[in-house]
Amino acid sequence: MSPRNWRRWAATPTATLTACAVTLLGVALVGTPAQAAPASGTAAQDGPSLNFTVARDQVGLPQPADPGDAPQISWGLEGDADGGTAKDVVVKIDVSGISSFADVSGADCVADVCSWRSQDIAPDGFAGGLLEMNAKASAPLGTTGTAKLYATSSNATVTEVPVKVSVGTVGLVVNQFSTVDAATPGTTLDAPLTIGNTGSLTAQGVELRLASTQGLGFAQRFSNCSYGTTDDVSQAEGRTLADAVCHIATPVEPGKTYRLSTPVGITVKKTALFDFVDYQTTPAATSVPADAADTADTVPAVKGSGPVLALVQDGGTVPDPGGTDHRLWQVDSANSADIAVGGGTVTAAPGDQVTLTAKVRNNGPATFDLLTSDDQLGVVVEIPEGTTAVTVPERCRPWDGVGSGEPAPGAPQYMCAIGSPFSVGQSLALPFTVTVDKDAPARTSGKVYPLSVNGVELAYDTNKANSTARLTVKVKGAVG
Repeated sequence: MSPRNWRRWAATPTATLTACAVTLLGVALVGTPAQAAPASGTAAQDGPSLNFTVARDQVGLPQPADPGDAPQISWGLEGDADGGTAKDVVVKIDVSGISSFADVSGADCVADVCSWRSQDIAPDGFAGGLLEMNAKASAPLGTTGTAKLYATSSNATVTEVPVKVSVGTVGLVVNQFSTVDAATPGTTLDAPLTIGNTGSLTAQGVELRLASTQGLGFAQRFSNCSYGTTDDVSQAEGRTLADAVCHIATPVEPGKTYRLSTPVGITVKKTALFDFVDYQTTPAATSVPADAADTADTVPAVKGSGPVLALVQDGGTVPDPGGTDHRLWQVDSANSADIAVGGGTVTAAPGDQVTLTAKVRNNGPATFDLLTSDDQLGVVVEIPEGTTAVTVPERCRPWDGVGSGEPAPGAPQYMCAIGSPFSVGQSLALPFTVTVDKDAPARTSGKVYPLSVNGVELAYDTNKANSTARLTVKVKGAVG
């Protein structure tokens, strides 16, 4: 979905939506962000085609209800970029499938149909809204029904989305690992993961996802885990991470905490420096606890030739009610990245334009890829006195020793952001075109040296012998 803003009521066609704001504020039982598959709708077949988007297609209602923090069905309806304006769009939710056990509010509801006012949605437009739900006091845990999200339009085809609603919630939480400040490359770290359930329904199995940055890896390969890569970790900023998805059959009961049957070992590679493990758990299925129902569904264990990862109840540990199902484990290593810089010498006469090229290379052994801070790698380039920079690399900004300004020629020195990842063996050239001034001395030079973009010395660059270079201009016919 394109970036736009949610609104509590139907939005105008020109409303905007932020990408991260497509949230379902209710507690999910099971489910992932969902977009409707094409379905029958009311419209002219040749008109615009609109698709609903909901953050999750399954919602759990706490029992007893908490009216001050009611779960919601949050919906969005985006215009058809390739079609015309959708006319007279009326969004509705049929709540007849949940009205026996849930009270709803947040829209105009008549006879089990809640609706939002009619509006037009332009090709670049958007509408959004939400419906609050609370379990009725008499509703037993495990009661389940479906709400249907649909819309009518005088000229557009609109999809329909079902949303499963159940009484009771699974509230999985994982523990936060302590930050590792000085991991040793070549060793293995223990990830002491625990999973608790703060909700009222049993999770009949869980899905555990772990993703690690380039300097870390998985020491074991469990038979009920699949291993690959992912680029869907927000903290990784689009980078591809190693990924493990484990389907664990152990039921996780409300009010209890479980630890892994076998520690998940995380290997620290020789290229490790600034890394993290992203880990998250979701319920595989839900059921009413044994003391509240006669039967419960189970999730069969995944068979395999190797060891199976399971959960073991962790004594009397109570799940953290303020916890979350998604955490990040920061792992910094006691390693170094030898950032070497280079310069060069040119000969020119006053009035000439010449190119001075600063160079930077990572000699390792660590790859530089700092994702947990904005203290990124940079290179300072001083322009030789008596010359004027007329063309500057795009990644370089004027530098005053404290901060950098907007891109501009003519500055005495520049901070060049190298970016990351900056892998072992990777190098980068930074060409500056300078004009030799009329009063330039016979020989003039400027320093090149690495520094963080915030002006901090690089503690991980322990080899200072190659941390300074010079850009030199020999000026023909100069006096002095």
